[in-house]
Order: sequence, then structure tokens, then C-alpha cells
Amino acid sequence: MTLKTIAVLLLIASYGCNQSTEKLNDNTFVVPSDSLLLPRRIGNHPPPPPPIKEYYFPSNFIIDTAGHIYFYQQKIKSGWICGTGMNWDTPPSYIDLQPNDITEIPTPNLEKFIKANIKHLDSSDRQFAIASVNDTIISSGLKKIFSVFKDKSNRITWTFRRTTPEETIVLDYKKSRKKYYAGDIKWDSTKTFFPFEVDKTIKFIPPKAEEK
Repeated sequence: MTLKTIAVLLLIASYGCNQSTEKLNDNTFVVPSDSLLLPRRIGNHPPPPPPIKEYYFPSNFIIDTAGHIYFYQQKIKSGWICGTGMNWDTPPSYIDLQPNDITEIPTPNLEKFIKANIKHLDSSDRQFAIASVNDTIISSGLKKIFSVFKDKSNRITWTFRRTTPEETIVLDYKKSRKKYYAGDIKWDSTKTFFPFEVDKTIKFIPPKAEEK
């Protein structure tokens, strides 16, 4: 079993394509509250640490306050988690999202749009996040998204959550057409995590072998 397959199975176990969604009526939905399922102890061994919470998937939908649907793709960076200071309650990472990355998807086109995006993808890569600006959202478009996602033949892994602060801010700039520069934003470090990045200009020079 490859590391990629294991990672996907963990995602499905943590979120799963059957994540519960509270539906108030035909087009009204409530975002599930965050909850941490602690791993069980096996015998005398201590339980493993809880999984890192995933906010961003390769494909991401945003639903605004009017129920309109927006979409952007995010390149997921793979790497080590240990030693990064990231825990379950670590806020979402800064992803350098730009207004031009976000596209509005008309509701009538949603089903065709999703199926076109997953057509050439392995089931392990069919990962979507649905983010809502509000806790309770009225959206006929969201109803269509859930209809496609809950169809098991599509083999889609998905999660339903609130928008991250970065998504909310960038979407606002997108809709208002204001000029966006991330350096002008007063980011709250308790709500947005800025990962440590290694300076790529630093070159590693191996030590010379000692002469005998």
C-alpha cells in the first residue's frame, strides 16, 4: 500500500464522503460544528495522536451569503507534519490565495462542471472542500453539489466547513473588484497559520571527507 493511498484512507476516515450534514429544508443547510474524534487505545499502548485537520483539498467550493457558488483549486503540498508545530487545533495555513484564482460557477452548470473535473482523476484524487461564509446557508447550488458528492458511483471525498479567514477576505476582494495585496492585510496569527518555509537560496554543501 503506497503512502498516497494511506493518506487518502486517513482523509476518508476523518471526513468521509458520508459526512453528516444537517438539512433544515430543501435548500437550507447547516455547517457541521468542529469535533475531534479521539483515537482509541489499543491494549496497553497509548492511542496515536489525533490527525491534523485538513482545510484545503485540491478542489474547493465557496458559498457566499447569497448562496452563489465559487470555485478554486489548490495545490496540496506534501511533507512531514512532525516538528512543524501543527496540531488538530492549528488554524488553517496561509495559501496565498488570489482573487483571480476564484471563479463563480453558475448553478445550472454545477453538475457538469464537477463531473468534468473528476472525469480523468483517480478516486484517490477526487477530493473537495465545501466552505460556507455562514453557519446556515440557503443555496440551490449547494443542493446540487451534495447530490453529486453523495452519489457513491462518483467516489468523491469531501468535507463541509466554514470558510477560512483567507477565503473570506479574498472572496470579498474578488466580488468588490478591489485591488488585493496580501501584505496590506492585518492577518490574525491565531486564525491563520503561516508555515515555516526554508530559504531555497541556501545550498547544502556536504562536508569534505577527512583524509586518512
